[in-house]
Amino acid sequence: MNRCMSFSLLLACLSLPLCAQNQPPALAREAAHCLVTDSRDWLTPEIIHAPELNIAFHEDTKTTLGDKYVYLIVFTDPHRNEGRIFDIRIKRHHTYSIENSATFVSSPKAVTFTTPPVGGQWEQNQLIPAIQGLVHHKWYAADMKYLLKPSKSVHCESTMDTTNNSAQK
Repeated sequence: MNRCMSFSLLLACLSLPLCAQNQPPALAREAAHCLVTDSRDWLTPEIIHAPELNIAFHEDTKTTLGDKYVYLIVFTDPHRNEGRIFDIRIKRHHTYSIENSATFVSSPKAVTFTTPPVGGQWEQNQLIPAIQGLVHHKWYAADMKYLLKPSKSVHCESTMDTTNNSAQK
């Protein structure tokens, strides 16, 4: 009996990293809120109507202009090797501007963009290391009901047009 219990405990401990963390940090939650509530339809209806959003994020504070950015991935498959990455600028406290996005497929050898980002090869070179790091990073399952709730404190904007994936003027 002790062996079975020890083995069960060992399996439970080893499987924890494979499971999503319950609640994403506020930064990721607020950025994801912008994606699911914005009128630009950033995400497919299948993702919007799912009970939770599987996300990973990385805050980038080392940009050349000193702006803060967050790379946020919304995974579209259970293996977390396909999804959409968003480049979101944090303009002020609780104000997020969606600056760029791309749809990707990741394999151990490469990242392929099925819908490339605006900005060509330079932008792809910025997003590839972020994707490679985030695919194997801690991820979260954010409750869609919570993300869809209206928020008076979170402000969302964008310079992107989702109809043709090009910057607005």
